[in-house]
Amino acid sequence: MPRSFSLSVVLAAGVLGATLLGGCATSQKVPVSTDPSGALVYLDGAQVCAATPCSVEMPTDQNHLLTILKPGYSQKDVQVRPVSASGGGTTLSPEIVIVRLYKPGELDVRDPDRVVDTAVDMGIGVLKRVLEDAVKKADGQ
Repeated sequence: MPRSFSLSVVLAAGVLGATLLGGCATSQKVPVSTDPSGALVYLDGAQVCAATPCSVEMPTDQNHLLTILKPGYSQKDVQVRPVSASGGGTTLSPEIVIVRLYKPGELDVRDPDRVVDTAVDMGIGVLKRVLEDAVKKADGQ
């Protein structure tokens, strides 16, 4: 066998091996805890935990969505994303998921959408009362 052919085969095998090994997704266990405990956890739509606290194993090479459900409480979704680790490689963020579950109607001040919706509803209510009072005064009541 000619030397250049065998060298080409070795190089091709090395590139193939590096591609296969480099393409292997590593995974990470992410602890999930809720208050109150006992919530179901779904990873990208598939149930992975019957009751919190638990740990969820997930590949570190892609984004994930953790959905946390407990009867009588509002659903909580948590985005988990790959980030570059300080020592090289990839890790998931957040590395630990701790969630406070709220009953419907309870205000979670850490949820900006809910806070804004509540503030807008309150503002509309106040404005409505002010306008009703102004109409009553204008009508002489």
